[in-house]
Amino acid sequence: MSKQLFERLAVAPLDQRVTSLDACAYFYRFATCLGWIPPVEKGWLRWTYALWTITTMLMGVVYLPLGLSLTYVVHFDRFTPMEFLTSLQVDLNCVGNVIKTCVTYSQMWRMRRMNELIAPLDDRCRTPSQREILHKVVARVNRVIIFFMCTYFSFSILTLFTSIAVGKAPWQLYNPFVDWMIGTWQLWVASIVEFFMVWTGESQELLADTFPIVFISLFRAHLAILKDRIENLRKDEELSEEEHYEELVACIQDHRTIIECSNIIRPMLSYTIFAQFMLVGIVLGLAGFNILFFPNTIWTILSNIAFIMAICTETFPCCLLCEFLIEDCSKLSDAVFHSNWLTATKRYKSAVIYFLHRTQQVIEFKAGSIFPISVQSNIAVAKFAFTIITIVNQMNLGEKFKRNREMPGDLDRVLMEDN
Repeated sequence: MSKQLFERLAVAPLDQRVTSLDACAYFYRFATCLGWIPPVEKGWLRWTYALWTITTMLMGVVYLPLGLSLTYVVHFDRFTPMEFLTSLQVDLNCVGNVIKTCVTYSQMWRMRRMNELIAPLDDRCRTPSQREILHKVVARVNRVIIFFMCTYFSFSILTLFTSIAVGKAPWQLYNPFVDWMIGTWQLWVASIVEFFMVWTGESQELLADTFPIVFISLFRAHLAILKDRIENLRKDEELSEEEHYEELVACIQDHRTIIECSNIIRPMLSYTIFAQFMLVGIVLGLAGFNILFFPNTIWTILSNIAFIMAICTETFPCCLLCEFLIEDCSKLSDAVFHSNWLTATKRYKSAVIYFLHRTQQVIEFKAGSIFPISVQSNIAVAKFAFTIITIVNQMNLGEKFKRNREMPGDLDRVLMEDN
């Protein structure tokens, strides 16, 4: 059982058949757990699964951000400054999660369409080097998804046990049925409910953040395989000129398929990354503010660091892959130009010229159709976090915030000292 569960994390032997769909194995497993992939069979099982889908969407998209916001209105006096900032940074990130989850869930058909289009390209992997490229990317992508899972869930787990250790609910999510301040039993019930809500939101965000990595990695792998095929064009002396021409046409068709897949994923990637770019600087600024200006235990610091790592992994890997994809397109164009076409027929040369023109148009993605998805853009929006921390430091807002959040008795003492 455990071998089947983790079979895609290791690079499969070259004699074993591996497909591009295998790279989506863990992604689709998470989607199935969240209720995003309904069973094919009709009947009571499908209705039960639909009920589970509605439940997870209500918890992650509706109740989680709404419950955090209602807590600030109903029970704001219960928060310490550190607890308030911890809750606020999660609440703001939930705003982006709502947008990303709705876009990803409603556009799941695009992913299935891409799997259908890429499937024929797997049969083009004929040499051991080409199969090795596909086998490695399948294992790498599945490992990345597991890494994302560990990074995201470590924040909620650390926050859960750190808060319970001091006798408080982790995020103090508004709960009209259970008051965690009444007793230990109520604290555990409320904390577990909150953890399950946040876990649902994290799982939804995990899917929204990993689908670009999954499919862009597949694009890069098939571009690398295509580059290897182009470099070997007209090198087999046993083939006729007509067969060489057919191989070139097959390369052109496969490149067109990759371009079509990139156009399918482009709207999803544009909306989700744009939503995250708009919030990443603010959320990172609040997390840094929490660490620098308030007393923290080693566990609360680890919890905030885990949150910062989770926020960074939401955008940085995708931005890095988009830059690598542009570089791969440039290498593919060079491979076409340097291929063995000088002594080919006129028809073959015409096809090479057409192919060279097509490969010079790189695959580029933009966030919100405004600015390119790149490492430079990611760094630019992340710098806003330092702007927030600088403003807070210069205006001494941290000290003022702590003084305003003192208990009434302590506040009177502070006022007397000021007088």
